[in-house]
Amino acid sequence: MRIGFVRKSQFRVEFVNQVLMDLCFYVSFILTFDILYGLGGEGRLNLGGWSHEEMRVYLGMVFVADGLFMTFLGQQWHFGQDLKNGNLDSIRVRPGSTAFLYFFQRFSPEGLTNLLFGMAWLAFALVGVVPGQTDGLTLLWALPCAVAVIAWSQVFLMLSYNVVEFWLLNSDVGHLVSMLLSNFGERPLEVYPSAIGRLLKFVLPVAGMAWYPASLVLGRLDAGFALAYPFLLLGFAAVVLRIFRRGLRRYESAMG
Repeated sequence: MRIGFVRKSQFRVEFVNQVLMDLCFYVSFILTFDILYGLGGEGRLNLGGWSHEEMRVYLGMVFVADGLFMTFLGQQWHFGQDLKNGNLDSIRVRPGSTAFLYFFQRFSPEGLTNLLFGMAWLAFALVGVVPGQTDGLTLLWALPCAVAVIAWSQVFLMLSYNVVEFWLLNSDVGHLVSMLLSNFGERPLEVYPSAIGRLLKFVLPVAGMAWYPASLVLGRLDAGFALAYPFLLLGFAAVVLRIFRRGLRRYESAMG
């Protein structure tokens, strides 16, 4: 973390430009949905059953997920090239999880700035729904659970996108899948055809990035599903870790 701040302090213009670019991206998202709901007329338009106030909460979850990814998981963009160059060797010999040591080695101060913005927007959005749809007591347990699900989902979805690089070396398929599915996760699942919604909910659980956390906080889920879905995410993580370890053995046999 300290190295990240030192590095960015030496490149202040780059830091400011990156933060401004990301904030412009967030603001464009907010304005897009404000315009859509404004054109539809207040109280008359909902997207997939999401009201304007609920959509603001959903965007807050999207921004928090993006901020967490940028802050802690930026190393994933280098995984394919590092795999090709054999740069995982120095990570493999260290005690501890290779996946954890590799993917969490980079800290981004500009990502942290974006994360703080996302959290501030989420707090603002929740103020708009607390009086009518949820309450402060519910938020005391639902909001921490939602953020924990976002973090968990981001880590293991990222890992799932990158394991393919073990078999298709230097293919950049991981980057392509990451960008594609992240775009899907930026919108509520209800706006997609039901088959795609089920795929994003149960097979590649992109729903854990924003849909499930927002739905949990807003009380849009029945109790059974709300309790069961984290277990699906745990199972997904176990499968991804198993595939990653198998790929790592393949890497060892190829590089050893």
